[in-house]
Amino acid sequence: MNEIHHIRSFFALSCDEELSRKLADHFKFLEVCPGVKPTPSHEYHITLKFLGKTPVDLLKKTEENLHQSIGQIPSFSLKLNTTGIFPRGSHPKILWIGNRHVPLPLQQIVLQLNLLFKDYGYPREERRFKPHVTLARVKGEVTKTCIEKFIQSECPPMVLQAKDIIWYESQLSSAGPEYIERMRIPLNMKKGR
Repeated sequence: MNEIHHIRSFFALSCDEELSRKLADHFKFLEVCPGVKPTPSHEYHITLKFLGKTPVDLLKKTEENLHQSIGQIPSFSLKLNTTGIFPRGSHPKILWIGNRHVPLPLQQIVLQLNLLFKDYGYPREERRFKPHVTLARVKGEVTKTCIEKFIQSECPPMVLQAKDIIWYESQLSSAGPEYIERMRIPLNMKKGR
């Protein structure tokens, strides 16, 4: 009997080079905060749906459906204008930037992904979708001053231009995760604003 090969995977909007550089420059102070491990800027993204363990043949099985359903959704812009921590309180694990408002095209993408992958046994995420980029993770004791500086940070305008979504494979190692693009699904540029 053939053994099914699996990967660890997720769908995301990726940040382009210019946006990643702006974010990294603005939050450079995180590099000197004790107990904080900044996310490498080339890994900045907004997770849309985390699948986890995924049979490799699922990429082929769902490719046409993904291109048809996601490809109809217009491209859009997302302002990254809110900083936050998760969980809230005295022991945060993640420092993020995002937007509390989810534009309609982004809502449609998340809905389509949930509908399509429900048929393959991947449950819908119960928590309300909040688009965010993880800028850093807390790996030890972090000072209150550092967290406050992060939360109160006044950001210049940061905009993610969403032109496609990417299905990534995530390979974990001691050096940290490596993200490999497995599929790119373009959004509809004709209707884009």
